[in-house]
Order: sequence, then C-alpha cells, then structure tokens
Amino acid sequence: MPAMEQHLRAHLTTCLACFAASRQLSTARVATLAAGDWRFFDRVGAGASFTVRKYDEVMGWFSANWPEGAEWPAGVPRPDTPTLAPEMADENENPAAKNLSDEVAA
Repeated sequence: MPAMEQHLRAHLTTCLACFAASRQLSTARVATLAAGDWRFFDRVGAGASFTVRKYDEVMGWFSANWPEGAEWPAGVPRPDTPTLAPEMADENENPAAKNLSDEVAA
C-alpha cells in the first residue's frame, strides 16, 4: 500500500475514533452520517480502496460537524469548512446529519 494512502486511511480512522468517542456514537452511525454508508469505515479498515473525492467528502463532513469543545486530532490536516450561502443551506445539508443533535441529546 502506498505511503500516501496509508496516511489518508490513518486520517479517516483517527477522526472516526475521536468523533465517535466524543459523541458516544457507534462506528456504523458515524459512517452513515459522514459517508452515507454504514460499512464505509469497516471497509477502510479492511484495506478497501476509496476515492480522493470520498476522502474529501468524509473529512469535510468531520470538519463541518466536529463537536464543539473537542480538539481536532493532532497530525491530521483539517480541511477548510466552506461557508454556505443562506439560500443554499437546505440544498447542501446532509439529511442524516440533521438528526445528530437529537441523538446526542437523547
């Protein structure tokens, strides 16, 4: 496995572990929210390939939804979180993420 792929894989799994622990969510739930696929991180951990587009999508989701007060993992570059125009916000929201605050509050 090329070194760059190992680094990207490590970034994904590090963010997963930190996010899941801080929100007390399962890997499958975080995968559903971040990647739209409950098995995404299982496959990444098993060595399956993923596209750069998917990596950017998942890391962008982590950055945009990172728990307030939780520190971003050291050694993992944090992507810029784009600011959405107010009229576009509904079109760009991840529908699965809308329920995240409800789950954490429960």
